[in-house]
Amino acid sequence: MLVMDTKEYLDNICALLRQGHTPVSIPVSGISMCPFLHPGDQVFLELPEGKLKKGDVVLFTRSTGQYILHRIRKVNADGSFVMMGDNQTWTETVESAAQIHAKVTAVQRRGNMCRPGDPEWWFYENPWRWCAPVRRQLCQIYGLVRKK
Repeated sequence: MLVMDTKEYLDNICALLRQGHTPVSIPVSGISMCPFLHPGDQVFLELPEGKLKKGDVVLFTRSTGQYILHRIRKVNADGSFVMMGDNQTWTETVESAAQIHAKVTAVQRRGNMCRPGDPEWWFYENPWRWCAPVRRQLCQIYGLVRKK
């Protein structure tokens, strides 16, 4: 069994994208993007083309070098980005577009594909962003319903 450090793995994924291998899929491992993305889902990544916009889900690096997959909440006039996970109520700032390595262009969950324009994608890209103040409660309700 091959074991690879997460940073090294994602460094290699980003290198593949820069070499033109696209899309590249990776598994979701955290819960910061629930309920849109769940651990075990596959996200399909491509190099960002054109301007990134609020609502886009992107793979970026923090100043610590840690890779994160979050949604753009706001694009600032100075070129920085305000980021927020769909399961979070706090934001963080990405200072430069150079820190953004890829954009999610599709999601596969249990064999089903979800793409931009699909109802589920639209919901999390739009209304869900506006629910940030009550997300914690909505996620608790979602968790209870999902268990049943």
